[in-house]
This record gives sequence, C-alpha cells and structure tokens, in this order.
Amino acid sequence: MWSQADFKVRDDGIPFYELVAPQVGGPTGLSIWEIYYDKGYYTSPDGSRRSIAFTHRHNHFEIFWIQRGSGVLHLDGERIPIAAPSLMIVGPGEVHSWEETRGLGGSVLSISRSFTADSNFYLPFDELSSLLEPNGARVIALTEVDGTLIETFFSLMRGDKGETHFERREVAKGLLLLLISKTEECGAPREERRATLSPITLEFNSLLQSECPPLSRVKEFAVRMNISRSFLHRSVLRDTGKSPSELIRDRLLLEAKRLLRHTSDSSAVIGRRLGFCNGAYFSTFFEQHTHGTPQDYRMGFGEAT
Repeated sequence: MWSQADFKVRDDGIPFYELVAPQVGGPTGLSIWEIYYDKGYYTSPDGSRRSIAFTHRHNHFEIFWIQRGSGVLHLDGERIPIAAPSLMIVGPGEVHSWEETRGLGGSVLSISRSFTADSNFYLPFDELSSLLEPNGARVIALTEVDGTLIETFFSLMRGDKGETHFERREVAKGLLLLLISKTEECGAPREERRATLSPITLEFNSLLQSECPPLSRVKEFAVRMNISRSFLHRSVLRDTGKSPSELIRDRLLLEAKRLLRHTSDSSAVIGRRLGFCNGAYFSTFFEQHTHGTPQDYRMGFGEAT
C-alpha cells in the first residue's frame, strides 16, 4: 500500500508529488492505496488523520475508484462533484484539491511514465493524455456490473492473491482498456483520435504537459525531441490547427493562472518560473492575452479571461 516513501515532493510554487519508488514486489511506476476522505481529512490505516483540503499536483496519472460516499474535486478552477460508484481521472500537472467529502472511500491507482515504458505495453504514456481531452468524461458513472469488474482489477493489482509482477502489469493494462472504452462513450473513438495525431504531436503534447515550464520556446521542444523546429511546426499545425508557439502560449497562460491563484508569489517570481527574463515581460505577456493584469486576475480569481 501507499506510504510517504513512494513519493518525493518538490516545490515549484505548488506542492508537486513525484512517484519515485515501486511497491515492494510491484511493477515500477505503479502504486495503489486505499482512501477514506471525510469532512476534509484522510484517515490512514493506523487511524491517523491529515487534511486533504490542500492544493497540489503530481507527475503521474491517478485513477480513483470511488466505491462509497461523495465529495467535490477542484481541478484547475473547475468544481467537479463526485459520487459513488464512479471512476475519476487526474492527469500529470493538473492542480487539484478536495472539499465537501462525506465518507468518500475507495482505491487510487497511480501510473507513471516508467510503468508504460515497457516495450510490450500497448499504450504509450503520451497517448494517455487523450483521456484528458475536453470532450472526455473526467468522471465516469458506473453500473453495478462495471463496479464488480473494476473491484476485481484493483484486488488483483493489490496482490491480494499473490499475483506476480507480470500479472499485475497485465491487469493494469486491462483496467486502462476498460477506462478508454468508457471515455469513448462520451467522445470520439480512440482510433479516430489517434488517426489525427502523429507521433510527433503526441510527444509534443506530452512534453507540453510535463515539461512546460521549464521548456517555454519552440526551439527547446525541438531540441528535446531531436527534430528540426520547422518539422515540429508543420506536424503540430497539421494535426491540431494550432502552431507549437500558440500551444506553448496557452500552456504558459494556464500555468500563470495556476500560480497566481494558488500562491502568493510576485509577478517577478512567477515570470522567472515560466521562463521570462523579468516580471515586466511576464505582466505584458499576461495582459496581452487575457485583457487583464496578473494582479487583476489574482484579485478576481479568474474574472479576467
């Protein structure tokens, strides 16, 4: 089960949890633990309690299997009600916190890039980002039959019956397949999505989520991907209708809004975090694209658009 040793925390203005250690005998990059969130607290198996009403993010996907109770998840400014039985997905870098939890219990599965790095794994980590598309179902309501199947998956991954490393990995694949099939019910079929995105664009989108910042310029992405800037531009523009620079701009604006809302850092500090040489350049960039100053946004928590 989960322990603090499974994670390290770095501070980039918002606490950032990184999955670094496998469970004993478990696949690298895969961790599973039980949750019980009630009235803003997490109760651990030893009976200790700690607050869950804090803003944070992580470098891996989290899949919540909510078996009982209800709560509200704040996810990048959106308020998402959740009730059992359901599956819920939080992606890398997404800023979130819990509130109004009433006996919310179940299991959480963390999946990092290292887990999907196996050459035999059917779904690269880059493609998991399709689960986070705007037209996807972030929270999936489940039938009783679905719930029974998912509980079987989680039970096998916990190793309740002595499953091997290989068996747990294969079970995790099965759960992801089920998850994808459920999200397809609310959006375009996965094969259609894949057909519109080249491997170059998939890799760029993944880096955009996980490495922007510190990457903040098209040239930096091209160097990291070992391709030319012009090739990256053509591929991404063809697949998405937007240039890499436009997508980087949108990502930096999202990150700026996260930091303005959830930290007390000055514009100068936030600007440096995002790769701007000084606070004045950052403030000009923000105002040009939101029609409000960073201070306006912080005071209004999103009233600037």
